[in-house]
Amino acid sequence: MCNSLEENWPEGVLLLIGLAVANKTMDTREGEDVTLKCRFNEHYSDREYSYYWAQQSPNKYDNVAIKGDTFNSNYKIDYRPNQGIYDLQIFNVSYARDNGRFECRIKQIGSDNAIYEDYYNLTVLTPPQPPLIFPGSETTATEDKKQELTCSSVGGSPDPTISWYREGSTTPLAANLIYGGSRDMQTTSTLTIIPRREDDGAKFTCVVWNRALPESQRLETVTTLSVNCLERLDALPSRCSASCLELKKIQNV
Repeated sequence: MCNSLEENWPEGVLLLIGLAVANKTMDTREGEDVTLKCRFNEHYSDREYSYYWAQQSPNKYDNVAIKGDTFNSNYKIDYRPNQGIYDLQIFNVSYARDNGRFECRIKQIGSDNAIYEDYYNLTVLTPPQPPLIFPGSETTATEDKKQELTCSSVGGSPDPTISWYREGSTTPLAANLIYGGSRDMQTTSTLTIIPRREDDGAKFTCVVWNRALPESQRLETVTTLSVNCLERLDALPSRCSASCLELKKIQNV
């Protein structure tokens, strides 16, 4: 619901309340129809006020409608200011055109101050691609030496979450997550570990999800850790790459 501001309030108050308007989130999918509602309690004459909808995305900021006129055949305005209604209808939604932030604003003619404002973050849902782990399904590491495991997933709208788990635990591990920003970009999560010899054979799972997927569905991939030990490498230089378990067998002979 649009927030109302009295015309005679100081400019600083107008700006402060305008900034405080909460963004609404709406999810949709390619090909669907949606309505973004802009409703206000008091009625204003359209001869004294300008009404418009605008869209903001990373690459543009454009007006999509002014009063009852739209600039795209897939947009239609329900323009009834005397009833407190100024809704934007979007037909046959597409990610390229419609994914982003929409703003409904009503201003007094000749003033830059908004009398009413409403904001929607419209997300056109797209599932992410299956995750990939670097270095791969098997990761060779050295005891007590920092090792990074990077999981990535291309695409997805909204950007997916990526979580790391160690086999046997349901607690997510702390990792550095970098969002891609669009469905054409890669979201990555980097897990940094300091392997111990007892970590040899440990499995780490990368789990990817976003709202385009059912709540019960997750995209997963696993890497298995092979830890090289530092112990007795000077005595066995030819076996420097032996895993900890293999090295222990040699030491017990």
